[in-house]
Amino acid sequence: MDNGYESFESDFNIFNNKVTFLIESRNKEELINIVKKKHASEIKDEVDKEHKKDDLIIWNALFSREVIRSGISKKFLHLVYNKFYREIKKSNSMMSLQRIELDMINEYFDLLINETEITENFVVNKILQALYLNIEGHVSLEEICEKLNISAGYASYCFKKQKGISIMQYLRKIKIERAKTLLLTGDKTILEISILLGFHDQSHFTRTFKKITGMSPTEYKNKSLLL
Repeated sequence: MDNGYESFESDFNIFNNKVTFLIESRNKEELINIVKKKHASEIKDEVDKEHKKDDLIIWNALFSREVIRSGISKKFLHLVYNKFYREIKKSNSMMSLQRIELDMINEYFDLLINETEITENFVVNKILQALYLNIEGHVSLEEICEKLNISAGYASYCFKKQKGISIMQYLRKIKIERAKTLLLTGDKTILEISILLGFHDQSHFTRTFKKITGMSPTEYKNKSLLL
């Protein structure tokens, strides 16, 4: 089929207007469906993993550009961009590269979708951006406020007044939302997810997950797979 993309020695979706529209309209579910079909074709056609690496580096830049275009603070974006860049470069199999691609979509879309949450308070918007950009790993309230050049007391007051919960409670909440995605879309163990999201240990992660969702990570995964 002559679709005008065959001459490009890269992922033709980079030039696909439909894919661009899905990103701009924040339609993560449809984009993931397209990417999963592409993954099946890549395995069938035995696509060179070095070509896949090059494509993912381009996608990493494109997603970052969309985040910036959406007005999200660039102060923390380099953490997400650099993380994926390093993972892509060190990956040595098509399967791991495909998993990175899905992780990129989930993480960047979390930023794009959740950061459109508008509040009347500019300070709270900046805090929300920092929270989503620091959803992985461990970060303290003091570290966030230092980078945003605001006092922890003022930040806490503004956030609690606007959102009804504390900054760190909100961070735990969105970490669990990310954990739900990781439990259902990847092959990471519960221990690996707990480490990735910056919990002290697996039991701390499990307690927090159950407190927020009403079930353990294993129960949540098993129940979701049955639906």
